[in-house]
Amino acid sequence: MKILITGGAGFIGSHVTEVLINKGHEIIVVDNLNRGKLQNLSNIKNKIRFLNINIIDFELMKEIISKVDIVFHLAAVSRVMPSIENPELCFKTNVQGTEIISRLCSIFNKKLIFSSSREVYGTAEYIPVDEKHPTNSENPYGTSKICGEKIIEAYSKCYGLRYAILRLSNVFGARDFDRVIPIFIEKALKNDELIVFGGGQILDFVYINDVVKSFIKILDVNENIIVNIGSGNGTNIFDIAETIKKITKSESKLTIKEKRKGEVEKFIANIERSEKILNWMPKITLEEGIKLLIKNHQ
Repeated sequence: MKILITGGAGFIGSHVTEVLINKGHEIIVVDNLNRGKLQNLSNIKNKIRFLNINIIDFELMKEIISKVDIVFHLAAVSRVMPSIENPELCFKTNVQGTEIISRLCSIFNKKLIFSSSREVYGTAEYIPVDEKHPTNSENPYGTSKICGEKIIEAYSKCYGLRYAILRLSNVFGARDFDRVIPIFIEKALKNDELIVFGGGQILDFVYINDVVKSFIKILDVNENIIVNIGSGNGTNIFDIAETIKKITKSESKLTIKEKRKGEVEKFIANIERSEKILNWMPKITLEEGIKLLIKNHQ
């Protein structure tokens, strides 16, 4: 197939791009390189068509989407703190951009695979969190993802848009940066101070290789679906810091600071639906994934 991947030079997008290329698909990557990096695509740069454009450019996106078979929409302002610092950019990219992508996919009858987030749920009212859990976002990022999902559902009802929505837990792996696990690893290897904000959060971490497999599995699903993609296990942030210290034999000092506004306290994904519909289950444990990352850093 001819596939468009928005945000395809980013952390998750570049991994999805690599796997789809290796499966023989023709790939167009759209990324404005706000967070994505061309070096993430260095192994396949001659096998893809890369376009440095913004997804809110309607005319350019119209030209591209009209010529592809399916759209993987991963482009986004994708972290909580930047969304709090610059909510205008977050909503412009994540809401307006998703509306444009959804509208064009509806016009040209293209299936849309949307990368959403567990942030739509906010702090869990019950554990594990299934797809029927209320959406109670605690920050602009999560709210923008709720808006994106609702736009897609509305376009499906009114215009027949075919879609799949993947609500991703905390994804970690190679090429990621400025998130808790890569920050802890980099600092631990230098014996620098590890700062834990709050320390009591219980979150669900899932390795990038497993997440990519869920995106590939979704290609074989013909119904409109929303599914959680996570490990199904919860881990305390403080315990992650201790695990990384142990594996790296780091002498880093652990410092606990006040919890930051907008951050979720508790989330563990119920992944029964993705197991059933996608025939998908995560294979790599948190500790195994951390060891792989540390090995890549050394």
